[in-house]
Amino acid sequence: MKSLLTILFIMLTVAFYGQKLEVYAGLNLNQFHDYNNNDGNFTASFDSGLGPVIGIGIDSVRVNLLKFRFTLQYEMYTGELTAYEGGHMYYHNTTAEIKKSMLSLDIFPLSFRIIKRIDLNFGVQLSLLLSESINGTDSGWSQQNGSYEYDLQDVYDRYSSMFSFGLTGRIAYDFKLPNSFYISPQYSFYYGLTNEFVDFPEETKSMRHYFCIGVEKRLK
Repeated sequence: MKSLLTILFIMLTVAFYGQKLEVYAGLNLNQFHDYNNNDGNFTASFDSGLGPVIGIGIDSVRVNLLKFRFTLQYEMYTGELTAYEGGHMYYHNTTAEIKKSMLSLDIFPLSFRIIKRIDLNFGVQLSLLLSESINGTDSGWSQQNGSYEYDLQDVYDRYSSMFSFGLTGRIAYDFKLPNSFYISPQYSFYYGLTNEFVDFPEETKSMRHYFCIGVEKRLK
């Protein structure tokens, strides 16, 4: 809660220096992946999932020669995985359906405007895990302990990483309305650089596509 209040205070402070304020909402399409890191002892497959996203953005915050964009967003994203690892002495197989709720701060130090209508932004995203829902099992066998099977939710208090970090980009087209308002259809992309889970398959990352509509108000 303290972290959330700190982020909100920073966003409100930054808003005084911004030229545009935006509220947006839409859908994300999440895809877990592991750089196709399959070999003879390890294989994994992933299914994508849709989830909602809503956020606020502060644009055109000038810092020296750069124009920054900041966004604070809440999202839920989902996905499914099946991962297998084994050898002569053991194997284990994990299947899971995961749903996460995240609070994210996007910082775009690179912003460009084309023909006064198209916005391009490039930056980084830092995310905090608010909650998770996991439905899955881990089963296997070892020569020492024999076979086993258990539910993931019975073993882990938290299966997902608490924080995540990655690269993000955005493109939007502004349709002008009266009184300095704009409607902005937009597409964003996130490429995660940190692991999504604390345990097997711990090398899993996330890629997410965002399809949103924003309402923007010019402040200055």
